[in-house]
Amino acid sequence: GEEIEIKMDGLFVEIGTEPETRIAESLGVSLNENGHIKVREDMSTNIPGVFAAGDITTGSNMLAQIITACAEGAIAAESAYRYIRGGYHEKM
Repeated sequence: GEEIEIKMDGLFVEIGTEPETRIAESLGVSLNENGHIKVREDMSTNIPGVFAAGDITTGSNMLAQIITACAEGAIAAESAYRYIRGGYHEKM
């Protein structure tokens, strides 16, 4: 039970490095060589109407942090809304 104190400006805890994307892969969603879901800037995938966000994707330059996952979630939600409403135009 010895305690030590480490002075630092920040700490990032990494829970896991392997994305759990088997379901996406079984649906035909494209993955990169590391198993992350390939997404465009609007978080769309290769399958029309399927959007993904967070650290299982190639979004945010693979910066797996909660702040970027939240932002990607907002982008994916807006893109999905536009897709459902019919005002979505796929970007390549």
